[in-house]
Amino acid sequence: MMKGIGLVLLGLVGSALASAGPLETVLGLIPAQFETPFIAFTNWARIRADEGLEDLTSQSSLEERRALLLSTTTRQAAPSAFGASRFPLPATAWGWDTADHVWEVNLVLDSFPPLWVIHLAEWVDIEALAGRFRDRGFSEEALLGAVVFRHPLDLTADWLRVTELAILNTAILLEERLLVMCSSPGGVEAVLAARAGEVPTWADVPWAVSLAQLIERVSGAVVLPGPSTCLSFSGSDVLSTLLSSAPGEASRRLKALLEEGSPLQPYVGLAAGYETQDGEAVGLFVLHYLTEEMAVADLPARKALAEEGVSVVTRAPYRESVFTVREATVEGTSVVLRVDPTNGQPSRLLHMVYRRDMVFAICP
Repeated sequence: MMKGIGLVLLGLVGSALASAGPLETVLGLIPAQFETPFIAFTNWARIRADEGLEDLTSQSSLEERRALLLSTTTRQAAPSAFGASRFPLPATAWGWDTADHVWEVNLVLDSFPPLWVIHLAEWVDIEALAGRFRDRGFSEEALLGAVVFRHPLDLTADWLRVTELAILNTAILLEERLLVMCSSPGGVEAVLAARAGEVPTWADVPWAVSLAQLIERVSGAVVLPGPSTCLSFSGSDVLSTLLSSAPGEASRRLKALLEEGSPLQPYVGLAAGYETQDGEAVGLFVLHYLTEEMAVADLPARKALAEEGVSVVTRAPYRESVFTVREATVEGTSVVLRVDPTNGQPSRLLHMVYRRDMVFAICP
């Protein structure tokens, strides 16, 4: 049996996290002191179901496992994919791979290196996984309701070359079947402190929870909570780029749209992702406001900018190169744009966030 894990992991905190949805669980793992967290989320169980691969595990054939990853380049998208660049080696070295993930999230929290939180499927032998850490000379410590394994950087180690550097600091949360990993020990400790209730978390922010609940059905999403998210989509920066190089008629139309109607309202959180409906990817852009009135006031302009806006990357209207708008609504305190990605590829929508190519999300 894993040394003392059954005793240290039982508790009310673990039960509370287990009862929440995946994205709410993630919010409960992020200290509120990080004002601009970047959250990349992948629901692998949902993707496997959509692809008819419900029975897939790391013990399945190479062809079946490869089919899962290939799907994320076409019909699906994986904002977070731990170890995928080294597929299929991680399963051989560590006893699990992407096929065994229920869901996972990649977090960027200020100055820390990227963190991963992975929910392992019930068929993964976590005690055997802990044994691999011990066999490879990792130190072991019970910390804040978890068991943490640490190892100094050793680029000659075969087991390190086939996975992410984050494996060097791994916390196992047995009850929740979670792994928390970061190449910096401080990142793991920050997440464990949040989970243990020692510091306020983003799950204590009501509007952030409502945003997470609104997109719980996504197969993949990038979530950017915090008012500074709006500021990062600076209207002046976007306009200067577009007006200097976009096609003349498109740029004039964009300027007219911004000058018409009520001024834009600032939002406090943004999400971009997708769901699968009837076998097709339906994209989601969510702008989350503090009040319903602000969302209602912003809906017409945000919808028009999505329909008529010009991509700062392709220099062509979104409807010709990236997506077409299916519907635009207010849900709770959010403006929700449902779109059809070009060629049915939802990854296009995620790239828009990475490149800040979202004219319809500009901040006033």
